[in-house]
Amino acid sequence: MKTSGYEKTLEIIKSTKTLPPEEAIKTLTECAKKGFLLASEKAVHAIAQINHPSVIPTLISLYGWLEEDPKKRDVNCSVRTAIIEALSDTSSTVTIPTLQKAARTVQISKRGPSLDDMALGLRATAALALAKIDPDALFQLSLLLFDEKPDIPTSDPIYAKSNVRKAAAQAIGILGDTGGAPLLAVKLKFPRGEVAEVLAECLESLIFMRPPYLMEVVKPYLSGDDDYLSAITALALAETFRSEVLDLLQETFDHVHGESKEAIVIAISATRCNEARQILMDLLNHSSHFVRRGAVKGLKTYLDDEIKQRLQVIHETDSDKFVRQEAECM
Repeated sequence: MKTSGYEKTLEIIKSTKTLPPEEAIKTLTECAKKGFLLASEKAVHAIAQINHPSVIPTLISLYGWLEEDPKKRDVNCSVRTAIIEALSDTSSTVTIPTLQKAARTVQISKRGPSLDDMALGLRATAALALAKIDPDALFQLSLLLFDEKPDIPTSDPIYAKSNVRKAAAQAIGILGDTGGAPLLAVKLKFPRGEVAEVLAECLESLIFMRPPYLMEVVKPYLSGDDDYLSAITALALAETFRSEVLDLLQETFDHVHGESKEAIVIAISATRCNEARQILMDLLNHSSHFVRRGAVKGLKTYLDDEIKQRLQVIHETDSDKFVRQEAECM
């Protein structure tokens, strides 16, 4: 059976493991330029794994070569995304211009019968990479965070670039620049129909940054109607502030309903304090099966002898089968 060019390229990539670094990098670069996208990505990953001074210049040069004719050489931006991922692990400031270029890239091409922006994943990856390497990345990240206008017509405009905004929100938290906190707060104060996953990243990053106006911004999400955002807020607060927010979580518990109550209970358990342990024990008798299930989940992180015995009783006697299942101890 005749071997395809793609398969031959993969074989060459595998064979470079036994070559000297300089020769391996040269061979892998040639493989990355042959036009087989999956093989090109594998070649990039292989280059990144080599410990040699020429790795970073080679990846930057390869990125530039792809940019010369992107719609032909990297139609879906996957090879450039692989390069940005590799550069993000280097901590080298030499890579910043390439990362900035990636964060600004828009590549409109046909995907099936319709047009699509192929560079969404590339921009999201670049945002996270900039947060790790460029201490002055806040301006670039702010542009991505508030980039809501689609570059192509779409029936759901708010979703078009939501993954990029989500990555930007996460990146601002990673960057840790205090100037990023007001940007996140504005996004949260005036969401204008923003996608829940983007708001969730904004909440987590803002809570991590602990600005003085934090509670004013996050409280509406903690006790709001969106169960998902309520859960994210509660857990992020508990993990960041521990027992400091226990009273707030208890207060919120009394004002939310259904699955939101379960989320608050799990957040209470995340504070990991003796008072929280007792609260969870008391909630095993709550009328809501959501609450009892949350209390069981929380108590399973302690699992001392007293709790094991109590969970065994719950496993045998609780009226809700899901609570009984959750209470089963391994």
